[in-house]
Amino acid sequence: METAELPGALCRELPALREVAAETGDGQALEDALAAARRGEPVTGRLRELGLLELLEAWTGRAVPADVTGAEPPGGLVGLPGADHSGRVAHGRYWCPRGTCRRAERPHPGDDLPECALHDSPLRFG
Repeated sequence: METAELPGALCRELPALREVAAETGDGQALEDALAAARRGEPVTGRLRELGLLELLEAWTGRAVPADVTGAEPPGGLVGLPGADHSGRVAHGRYWCPRGTCRRAERPHPGDDLPECALHDSPLRFG
């Protein structure tokens, strides 16, 4: 996993990471790391100290290199029929609401609006 992918993976896996941190008594330390991530600060070192980076890597199947910052979101579009209410197909993906990570979710009919666990808000469509 590229370091730029870490915020997106963190966002997707945050509920499970919070459970683990609560069980180990590291809940507040995780929340402190999340606050740093929201500010755009590197957090791989903090997550490694908590033993959560290794879990995240195992869950995603990709290793995270040392702290490095940002990258552009990946490209690619998918159609969402009728999303623009014009009878045409709207093309796009759901993206991080603050633009701090590369997470991109394809819309699927009937799915709930994807949420950003890191920023506690829905992903934006575009």
